[in-house]
Amino acid sequence: MKISIIVAAYNVEKYIEKCLKSITSQTFKELEIIVVNDGSIDSTQEIINNIALTDKRIVIINKPNGGLSSARNAGLDKATGDYIGFIDGDDYITEDLYENLLGEILNNKCQIAMCAVLKVYYDYSEHDGLVVDSTVLNRREAIKALIEEKYIKHYAVNKLYQAQLFKNVRYPEGRLYEDIFTTYKLFAGANKIAYSNKIGYYYTQRQGSILRSKFNIRKLDCLQAFREFKVYVDATFPELSGQLLWRLNLSLINSLLDMLKSESLYRNCEFNEMGSILTKEIRKNSLFYLKSANIPMIYRILAVFTFGGYPFMRTLFKTPFIKSKILKRSTELL
Repeated sequence: MKISIIVAAYNVEKYIEKCLKSITSQTFKELEIIVVNDGSIDSTQEIINNIALTDKRIVIINKPNGGLSSARNAGLDKATGDYIGFIDGDDYITEDLYENLLGEILNNKCQIAMCAVLKVYYDYSEHDGLVVDSTVLNRREAIKALIEEKYIKHYAVNKLYQAQLFKNVRYPEGRLYEDIFTTYKLFAGANKIAYSNKIGYYYTQRQGSILRSKFNIRKLDCLQAFREFKVYVDATFPELSGQLLWRLNLSLINSLLDMLKSESLYRNCEFNEMGSILTKEIRKNSLFYLKSANIPMIYRILAVFTFGGYPFMRTLFKTPFIKSKILKRSTELL
């Protein structure tokens, strides 16, 4: 029985050694470690090559830069293991992660197992999600938990999958939020999914990562991902559609908020056309934002502001008051 671990690495010279050492020191030894160097232009490739000299389980794929989905797909095409795991090149794992996840799969006769995640920032760390007891879920329960995103997240990286689940599934190349496009498809192929509340994956929060940078239109891939997810849920578990619509609407207004933040903080950053489209869509659903439970107050306020149109909102967000009050946490974009 073998596990193929696919490591996507792009310009991670500061992190890749720690990442790979956390894999090579796993208590489960039957590993195929596929490291995909996705066109790095720093010393990432050199570091990978040096570590590979000390561990014959490491298989290196060097390819032109194509993005995270492209790197993962290249690894999937090469993998020969009975099970598949993913790690991003700037993250790391506990030494018993794969022994534990494989045990969850075998003991509970599951097709997917996952662990809890710790987000690691420069000077602190935090548990990513609601802390709940370990549990085993059927497909419907797992999809419901994925929609709610309280403790089960779309991440590819904190999970172990039966390899056969990827027979007809690949990550969407050229897209952001590739996990949202893909994870529900893998859940759809599983009968049971195990969740362990033991922290096994350390998710590094880098300042320069694309999802933590200023807004760009590619970030709207999130909306398309949720829309495709909703098509599956509407057809398979229609009773859960309302919950996913809540998540889609939240993503919609969050995208608008990110646009406005970026326009306020950066010069030559304008989203007039797309901002107007999002504003109109939110305005049509304004009652949702005003009446739904658990909607953050800033989203309720933003929904009201949409009636003034996007140019009005953009001007408002550039005022000193808004910058100091509503945007006070946006320094992470700088």
